[in-house]
Amino acid sequence: MSQVWQCIIADFKQRTRQQSFVVTLLAMSVLTLLFFPSPDAHYQTLVINGYRGIYNSAWIGVCLAMLNVLFLPLICFYLVKNALELDRQSMTSELIAATPISKLIFLFAKWCTSVVILVSIVLVMLLSSILIQFYYGESYQIDLWALVWPQLVFVLPLLLAIAAIALMFESITWLKGGLGNVVYFFLWIGSIVQTIESVTGVGAILEHLEEEVAERFPLNQGGTNIGVSISNETNEINTFVWQGIEPTMMHLQGALPLLFICLSCLVLAFIFFDRFSKNAVPENKRTLWLTFPLKTKVDSLLDTYFVALTKHFAFTRLLRLELKLILKGRSAYWFIGLLGLNIIQLFISQNLLISLFLPISWLWCVLVISQLGQLEKQSNTKELIIYSKQSPILQSLASYSAAWILLALASIGSVLRFSGSAQWLLLVQLIIAILFTVSLAYFCGTFTGIKRMFEVLYPALWYIGPIQSALYVDFFGVNSQLSWEAGVPYYFLAISIGLLTLAVRAKSTG
Repeated sequence: MSQVWQCIIADFKQRTRQQSFVVTLLAMSVLTLLFFPSPDAHYQTLVINGYRGIYNSAWIGVCLAMLNVLFLPLICFYLVKNALELDRQSMTSELIAATPISKLIFLFAKWCTSVVILVSIVLVMLLSSILIQFYYGESYQIDLWALVWPQLVFVLPLLLAIAAIALMFESITWLKGGLGNVVYFFLWIGSIVQTIESVTGVGAILEHLEEEVAERFPLNQGGTNIGVSISNETNEINTFVWQGIEPTMMHLQGALPLLFICLSCLVLAFIFFDRFSKNAVPENKRTLWLTFPLKTKVDSLLDTYFVALTKHFAFTRLLRLELKLILKGRSAYWFIGLLGLNIIQLFISQNLLISLFLPISWLWCVLVISQLGQLEKQSNTKELIIYSKQSPILQSLASYSAAWILLALASIGSVLRFSGSAQWLLLVQLIIAILFTVSLAYFCGTFTGIKRMFEVLYPALWYIGPIQSALYVDFFGVNSQLSWEAGVPYYFLAISIGLLTLAVRAKSTG
């Protein structure tokens, strides 16, 4: 037991000394404030039939739990999905592999540390919610049990599962990198509806609230909103006094599936964790043995033409090297998939093209362009660039252009369709969308030094904008005419230029 405790203490000190931990605590305090908007705000988070409870401890505790169940799985997963990676980056993984500590104890200590970190976040949110209750002044009576029990019953089991899922993702080779970040985002999207509709989790509380509001205010007819609902007009929300409820066995039963998920993920992490040992067979040889001869011939032929086209100017030579660098390590199957998506773009209907297959083609490239801004760090060429006579601005422009070309190649089918039918507005929107995507990737990589921020942020924008057709986030222009009328392309063009300018300036002065 002392061995587990020592591992937890050492790991907790290492992970909480990171700047990202302090920033996360501050961000969660701000998020708690956003969870409880003022009565005259342009958005609300929990409204039932046009009513919300006054900001007393009972309402704040349940509301905080409901919103945490929706949003913490996304935020907290990416915060603790570095438990094993930190040991690799700090060069202590080999030392750990040489120690007699068992794999079970090591993974259990890592999981415990992640749980402690996540619980500390919820504690900060609870303290912030008390201050919020005093700030709004709708009720000055603090009931700690009413604030805490929803977090214990609904949120704590979720935190246990998140910590286990993050550890499992890090233990499985193909999920520990950028692909795992994207996969988890879509798992989170799919779990929201299940969470709300669950009859034994927060869904039971929501159902109880709906019944109580319908009984107390039968003349009002409306819907239930949980999440963030933005209104163009300030509509005053009616309030009522809610005294809260006590937890029941039905509420506790809602934690059982999460505890089962937690245990299952810990078992899978134990099975797949290699204890920082090296793979005997390189990944590219394992996955490309079927297509290796054909891929070699195609690469050689294309490289010959590519060199001939780019050898005349210094910038084009640098562009060729940057493009080859960002595509390094991509398997033949990835290129085949990109080619297949382009062929599909040529033959499907325009609505499906714009709203589904073009966004999917770009999502296919997310893990490639997420390297922008810190590509030299990933490829260990930073020192070579520093001591070369190459202009930092020229190198940044070449890296940016390489990613731009890649997205353009992923959109060849769409470009041919739009040009052939003379739909120039769609073509212009496509160009602006490429500018925004590449600028965002370059900005995120430059200012954070890691790929994770773009791999998390871009799929979120991708889902809300192009897939869900939210007008002011739709950088693809799914609703083309409405987008131009609202000036959305101009906004994204300005944002793209601003992000690129900030990133290039940071690169040139860094």
